[in-house]
Amino acid sequence: MRVTFECAGQSCRWFPPSSTLLDVATSSEISTITACGGNGICSTCRIEVLEGLENLAPRSPAEQELADKRNWPDAVRLACSARVVGDGVVKVKRLITPPSERKRQRREARQEGLGQIRSIAVLFADMRNFTPITENCPAFDVIYILNRYFTTLKQSIQANGGQVNLFVGDEISAVFGLEEDPRTACRQAVSAGLDMQQRINTLSRVIEREFDVKLKIGVGIHFGPVIVGRVGPVDDLRFGLVGDTVNIASRLESKTKEVEAQVLVSGAVAEQIKDFKDVCVGHPIPLKLKGIQGSFLSHAVTTGDSTTQ
Repeated sequence: MRVTFECAGQSCRWFPPSSTLLDVATSSEISTITACGGNGICSTCRIEVLEGLENLAPRSPAEQELADKRNWPDAVRLACSARVVGDGVVKVKRLITPPSERKRQRREARQEGLGQIRSIAVLFADMRNFTPITENCPAFDVIYILNRYFTTLKQSIQANGGQVNLFVGDEISAVFGLEEDPRTACRQAVSAGLDMQQRINTLSRVIEREFDVKLKIGVGIHFGPVIVGRVGPVDDLRFGLVGDTVNIASRLESKTKEVEAQVLVSGAVAEQIKDFKDVCVGHPIPLKLKGIQGSFLSHAVTTGDSTTQ
């Protein structure tokens, strides 16, 4: 017995007997709209049965009444009413896709093929003094600390409209602006960077009490053109970024300790957030970055008014 939601690219191989298709979708975390709460008095959860209609129970009187009223063909069912009773395969697709999923599908459609050039904000965050932590703590303690650390950073990224791109060692990268304008993207990235600092400070107090380890991070943010696409082996393509913008964001993060800044942004980001009242943008700091000729201007950013320090 297997139910496949082809619209979500997911097969659900086990579920309690006589489950409704809505139950199956919910247990498998497949988003489905149910305006009436799954009580069979609206049509927002309707699906089209592509295969295995004979493995579903007949329509209930309420579902049949709605189907007659809307003149639905036999293959159109309400997910909240259609119960799986057979042992064969059932393939369906949702006829109303949740808005959040449509947004994701549009983004992925733009990322097909070799990629597209997009102007986005890229954020890198890295734990300071990670090597001493690995040397002084048992390996499984380090893994526990890293998991708490990455969970905290991911929460900041997602809370501010970003998308995690990569975890490497103790480093995390994220992108902002896949759907937003440059100004919004930079504000989101800076807000995420400042929020990371606050959350890590809170987490550090707990980790220090439990493991005698202090957590600190540096954050670098740059805005510019990036090739956005699917990268990797042909049978395992994943979301990826390529371009100087990515490299510069990473190198800005590596300079945070040198210039004693928690969040360091490029001039391109500073220009987009200059009227952002929730942050304070510092004076330009010239940096020598690998691969960049001459001085590269950066700015330390802190919470506060946007008046230049």
